[in-house]
Amino acid sequence: MKKEFQIKEPCSAARENMQEIPGGSFCDLCSKKVYDLAAKTDDEIKILLQSNPSVCGRIQANRLYIPEEKAKTQYHFFQLPFRKIAGGIFLSILFTSNLNAQKRKIDTLGVAEIQGMVWISPRSGDGDYDYPEPVITRKLEVKPSGDAENPIQYQSIAILTPFKRFKSEHAFKNYINIPVDNVRMNNIFVFEGTDPQNGELNANKYFLFVNKKHIKEDDTLNLNLDQTKRIPFLPKNKDFIYFLDGEEITRKEFEQYQKENKIDSYFLPEIYAEELFGSDYYFENGAIVAYRR
Repeated sequence: MKKEFQIKEPCSAARENMQEIPGGSFCDLCSKKVYDLAAKTDDEIKILLQSNPSVCGRIQANRLYIPEEKAKTQYHFFQLPFRKIAGGIFLSILFTSNLNAQKRKIDTLGVAEIQGMVWISPRSGDGDYDYPEPVITRKLEVKPSGDAENPIQYQSIAILTPFKRFKSEHAFKNYINIPVDNVRMNNIFVFEGTDPQNGELNANKYFLFVNKKHIKEDDTLNLNLDQTKRIPFLPKNKDFIYFLDGEEITRKEFEQYQKENKIDSYFLPEIYAEELFGSDYYFENGAIVAYRR
């Protein structure tokens, strides 16, 4: 069978440091899901690429293309050849840092498997290869304002994105570090108080939409606490869509994670849920969005 995929250069992110999520893992370096492509067929991978402009994934080495004329060339372990293929797709493999552990590990998919990930991006033309830009992080400073008698007492501030939650530390509750690419046109900010003992969703949480244009060039933004909203969770006789780190899960899976105290969760009504995940889902009853701790 003709090999469809190839690589050029690795990156330095280590897979063992990533969080496991349904269908793969999550890379904190670039804030993206890393798909497990090893069990997928070539056709399934092509379908995934058709619906995603940029994909990270893990794949076996023996499914990668290496030109025969270069087979005898001695390459550094991290430097592998590449070529242009139909559709203009290029792959760049991302190895884990623990090489000794990889050598000891025998995967059921075959000993030729390289434990790593593949970065895939569309490309056209015959120009030089463009390496991915480094991740740039913004340190946002929230300057709260509002009525002096406002009852909101918060301990931290979170920004919700589809795959990850960015949250301030208690000691620096008004500062949030977030990669530039994760700052959306409309951002969901959550002012969070103490967690309730009974695990009630949205208790002591206050929500606010913040437009990107309100973030100043010095990364400060003024937020009026009087404009925040409480969003009560009313579960009676309603079905919800459940998400964990951006992946849809079942109610049973959600309840198990919640029972094990492994996640933080939010109930989002329709307008908030569509802001995160788009209009492809039916969000009339809202969604429950969870993130691994």
